[in-house]
Amino acid sequence: MLLETYHKLANRLPDESSHLFGKKINTTDGLWLSLDANGHPYLLFETKVNDSQPDLKLKSIEVRFACPCDIQLQDGTALSGLYTLVSLSNNDLDIVRVFLRLLDEAFLVPSADHSAKAIREKILSIADLFTRVDADIKDILGLWGELYIIRSSQDLLRAVQSWSSSRNARYDFITDNFGLEVKSTLRSSRVHRFLLEQLRPTENIQVFVASILLTESSGGASVGELMDQIYDTLDDHKERTRFFRLCLHKGGVDLYTSELRLSPLPSSASVLLFDSSNLPVPSIQVGSPVTNVRFDLNLTKLHPIPGETREHILSFHYV
Repeated sequence: MLLETYHKLANRLPDESSHLFGKKINTTDGLWLSLDANGHPYLLFETKVNDSQPDLKLKSIEVRFACPCDIQLQDGTALSGLYTLVSLSNNDLDIVRVFLRLLDEAFLVPSADHSAKAIREKILSIADLFTRVDADIKDILGLWGELYIIRSSQDLLRAVQSWSSSRNARYDFITDNFGLEVKSTLRSSRVHRFLLEQLRPTENIQVFVASILLTESSGGASVGELMDQIYDTLDDHKERTRFFRLCLHKGGVDLYTSELRLSPLPSSASVLLFDSSNLPVPSIQVGSPVTNVRFDLNLTKLHPIPGETREHILSFHYV
């Protein structure tokens, strides 16, 4: 909703104005979306005099509480009032898109708390995501593979719920019955890097590895497109918000700017699954002081898990 309103305002932005140019969000009382002369977005909350917090000035995001403000309307008139202003000092459309979606999920849902305290807490949480930008291509490649597994699952919601919350988690997906590590590569062979503890866990847990061969393709999908496809299918607000934030944690808030478009190769056998207990690993003696062992493993000639079992695992219903 906010992004659509942003586009409408941007198309009508006056050439010169000392006021914010804005529009009231129809579905929420006391909430406005506005733009300044540079096209930077502002979300304004109508505020009571006695509801305030210390102002916040963070990376790219600023919040001013109980601030007198003038809003120029589309008919040329101006409206004055007391507002809490949440602003983004960036007019790059991809960054604005992420920012407004986060605000949508935080404040434009039924019974959302618009008190100064709640606004401060939610904006601090959102601002944490903006401390990490310029995603590395390895991050994008890894995220693309994980999103592909989610989108391909016969139980997409269960796949999202099983998705690990940290990009540094030992396994990309974890269920009550197994862990699943996803490895994506642009190489012609299935050579992946592993941590020894991933394939030989000390815990009593079964571990599977999904190996995906990818190729750059103009007809492929970007990581942002994969993310949007999954996001649009999630009806549960809590799961949708969690999913979107995880994408930003793992890929950075600028993931929409990635021009890398990928496709599985070959499409008929792009994803192969392996039981980690059957994969060869380096031999380390019991009690050895050697730790944090990492190694490359070529899965190309190893035997994958057969079709029926594979489908149960990828639907996250394997017992």
